[in-house]
Amino acid sequence: MGGDPSCHRFRAARQGPSLRLSRVLQIRLFDKRQTERARHLDPVGDQGYAIETPRLLLNSACPQFPDGLANSRGMVGKFFMVQSNHAVYGTFDEEIRWYKAPPSLAITEHWNYTDSGKDFPGGYAYMSQGPLPIEYADTVTGQRGLWGMELRNEMAKYNHQAGLKIVGEVLPQEKNRVELADETDEYGLRIPRVVFSYGEEDRKLYQHAIRFMSEALQAAGGKDIWSAEDTAHLGGTCRMGADPNESVTNADGRCWDIPNLWICDGSLFPTVAGVNPSLTIQALAWRIGDRIRELARRGEL
Repeated sequence: MGGDPSCHRFRAARQGPSLRLSRVLQIRLFDKRQTERARHLDPVGDQGYAIETPRLLLNSACPQFPDGLANSRGMVGKFFMVQSNHAVYGTFDEEIRWYKAPPSLAITEHWNYTDSGKDFPGGYAYMSQGPLPIEYADTVTGQRGLWGMELRNEMAKYNHQAGLKIVGEVLPQEKNRVELADETDEYGLRIPRVVFSYGEEDRKLYQHAIRFMSEALQAAGGKDIWSAEDTAHLGGTCRMGADPNESVTNADGRCWDIPNLWICDGSLFPTVAGVNPSLTIQALAWRIGDRIRELARRGEL
């Protein structure tokens, strides 16, 4: 239910002297008329992803949980990660018409499986690109500052251009985080503030990728090669783990502090890999769903 964009707060309470006996009692949400209502669910699932999930937990602070739900150890919102999404583009003499194929039609994970020739941990995949004209014009304008006739002249080359882009691993750092800002939204709820910067190893990775992809385009006959910076796919902030002092949930996505609260999205990731995360999130969803069903069957929820 936490994935519903109208869900804005959990209400939880301790049911004994131990924090581990706490449970979510209800969720608070706004209906289409912006009227606040309560719903009672047990168990409760939170699928808001790497920004909205910690925001929901932190905004659910109450006298029993002054620092937010599932946050007795201060781990909610920490270790926020992105994937680096840097790209290179070049112009070719022959007509390419890159819009005719889906993006990522050609992909290699070579640098996910070898350490030879790398000066950084982790890895990345890189893939072909096929942006439509408006999207590519937006990239050119934002990354190179072209406008007016300069932009028009660049876009005239569109059918002769090609590009490569990475999905790169970014290492978890505790200082990268999602927290609550003082500013509030239209419902009076504090909005999230994201604090993020690349580490030294992350910069080595994407610099390596830019060099390698530029060489690949040059080898194929590309000219006037330039690079663009971007990010993709969020992760972390409610990481799963084996140690309650270093994670928010156990390996099943079940919150250490509140046993009827389950998290089931990319915020669980303790690390991000150099591949798209969608299938991993889907696999986690199936696994967690099966786990909840099995525990319910055994009367252990």
